[in-house]
Amino acid sequence: LPAAHAVLLDNMEDYEGLLDYYQQALRVQEKVLGKTHPSTMGTVMNMAITYMDGLKDFEKAEEMYRQALDGYEKSLGADHKDTELCARNLAVLFQAVGGRQADLQEVLDAYPHIKDRSDWNELG
Repeated sequence: LPAAHAVLLDNMEDYEGLLDYYQQALRVQEKVLGKTHPSTMGTVMNMAITYMDGLKDFEKAEEMYRQALDGYEKSLGADHKDTELCARNLAVLFQAVGGRQADLQEVLDAYPHIKDRSDWNELG
């Protein structure tokens, strides 16, 4: 499936269709590239963003962000920009839902330099 299809679904706010698209891509990526390959984790993170921003399903978004963060740490290491971006998105989620200060602080402690960015509290 072409990436333009995902952009079209997002622009149409067809978040269920977008998740279907990502799930199809994820199945292929996991089989071909492996479960912790950076491209596979990118799809997982896109799913997390869709759950968070599109569907407002913060519980599922957190699950997907944690899966992506774990995969990025295993494949790229904690200091890689993609790992940090995923950690930042997880921190944004904790900040957005409120009442998750301890979880937010845990992410910021593990990735202290993400809050040095002026846009640290915006999804990337």
